Amino acid sequence: MLVDAEMQRKDGTWRSVRLWIDSGSPEFFISESLARDLGIDLTAAEDPAFNRANLNIADTLGVRIGGMDLDFRGVESMVRFQPYWLFSTMHTDGNLPSTVLQKYHIIFDYPKRRLTVAAPGCMRPRGTASPASIDPGTGIVQLDAVIAGDSFSFALDMGASYSFITEEILVRLSDEHPEIPTITGTLGCANMWGWWPPREQLFTLVRLPEIQCGNVSLKNPGIVGFPDFSANGPTLGEWYSQKTARPVDGFLGPNVLMPYRVEIDYANSTVYFKKGTGPRNPEMDLVGISLRQLPDLSYQVVGVVSKSGELSVEGLESGDIIVSINGCQTKGKTMGSVVDMLRGKVGDQKLLRIERDGQGFEVVAVVKRFL
Repeated sequence: MLVDAEMQRKDGTWRSVRLWIDSGSPEFFISESLARDLGIDLTAAEDPAFNRANLNIADTLGVRIGGMDLDFRGVESMVRFQPYWLFSTMHTDGNLPSTVLQKYHIIFDYPKRRLTVAAPGCMRPRGTASPASIDPGTGIVQLDAVIAGDSFSFALDMGASYSFITEEILVRLSDEHPEIPTITGTLGCANMWGWWPPREQLFTLVRLPEIQCGNVSLKNPGIVGFPDFSANGPTLGEWYSQKTARPVDGFLGPNVLMPYRVEIDYANSTVYFKKGTGPRNPEMDLVGISLRQLPDLSYQVVGVVSKSGELSVEGLESGDIIVSINGCQTKGKTMGSVVDMLRGKVGDQKLLRIERDGQGFEVVAVVKRFL
């Protein structure tokens, strides 16, 4: 979820910004271009010896949403120089971290595309209540869950694009329940960045029948198996658990929350779910490719999704540049916009203009339902 906000310059004036709601990260970061416009001193980063991805900001920055000043006191703030794609793939200027969100009563109303930020105790919660654990240092929320009779715990990460779980757990679930639909490779919103996590074109993506999350049953959720970071670990759960109140096995992203109004009462460690009305568009009806954005803002094929051992698109290779889709240029677009160009009704054809080794050609790809 993205939200329009304002940030205060050094001269006291305010400028419009777009922030990425990042309930899975305790650090507040902004782009270099925004930092320069705000008048933040970047002299240290201009030193030839400076080789860090971040530069800490000593001052507390002024941020407001809808005219409401937000409390950033005590929040670690930084200018982030890399990775560039944190900003360019979403056309954002920075994030709104969990350490700020926990100071308020927050409502993510996905059906109405609305974010509510309120003072604690001033709203009467609505929906089905589920007890949560909230880390007091990071503000990250976690819920206990049940999948196929086994107990798990997940962080709620509205800053992610999809839901992820430790690969070993997902492999075990798939082995125990071979009827679970499975594909290899990320696509759509499951294709988070194309750069991180690495090798996501090889990840396993499944659709589970149900996740019992607290007192709410999340039906037919898609979830990706995340391999260990190296041969010696850590697992996704171990890595993520460094910032949660108790160990987690992964995190639940917006793909499972989209049908709901999700209300987080941080003061009382409770999450409320209220299901919205209206149809949902199939999230996995699209052309089966994993993408990433390059530094020049063009989009590159990372891999082609396979189902039952067969590649879903012929004629594409890893490293190909997608110049256009049905005549629409992709360069400089948000990653979400490019993914939406690949969506359609099952059987629709998409004309991809491809560049490989300086040569241009066209590929006709068919929209399929993957899960």
